[in-house]
Amino acid sequence: MRYLRISALGAVVAGLCVITLSLNGCGRREEGPTGEVKAIDAKTKDKPQEKEMPVPSTAPITEERTYYDFETSDLNGWEIPMWALDKTDYVAKGAELSREVASHGDASMKVTTDFPGGLWSAALVEIQQYLVLSSYRVVRADIYLPEDAPIGLKAKLILTVGNNWKFVEMSRSAPLIPGEWVTITANIEPGSYDWKRVVPDEKFAEDVRKIAIRIESNRKPKYSGPIYIDNVRVGR
Repeated sequence: MRYLRISALGAVVAGLCVITLSLNGCGRREEGPTGEVKAIDAKTKDKPQEKEMPVPSTAPITEERTYYDFETSDLNGWEIPMWALDKTDYVAKGAELSREVASHGDASMKVTTDFPGGLWSAALVEIQQYLVLSSYRVVRADIYLPEDAPIGLKAKLILTVGNNWKFVEMSRSAPLIPGEWVTITANIEPGSYDWKRVVPDEKFAEDVRKIAIRIESNRKPKYSGPIYIDNVRVGR
């Protein structure tokens, strides 16, 4: 009989413990620095905090460094890649130095093109060079379309980055204006949304392998003639 009374008392105590734990969030209690007692949720105590997404600076660009202004005797590595020469929808026919127009200095790169119209086509030039651009915020280039060119051609920057030579193009294209120099700008800071299917992290601009510029015709514009590129630069 004494054994039964003790067992019943144990059951009551156990029940009270279950109720207490339920009221306290099904976890253990911990004393805070000021003496207050806090309930600690065992499911979230050791859960790592989500890293905050970096946000690119909105401050104006106050310093620029020009990498390619074509003020030399040759293009210093800029070229139409072999793979583009073999494709019917890539229409750059040649690239050379020119002193006809320039946005910086006296010379620019002249790209001869032949856009047929009626289908998507593009003219692409690039340079392969290892660059560390992590101390800069943007990449820029100036593009000139002659006055007699049609409206509708657009341009974008493309980078190849990292050990896996990842091809990363801008998420938007900049409209070109006949008779005017147009500057295209892409932000390379961590958190930038200027790139298609890629949000740059801290390592994105540490190992740039190629810079490319692509001029595009989205079916309608038909144009056979030169396009000029100058003052490829970075800024911060």
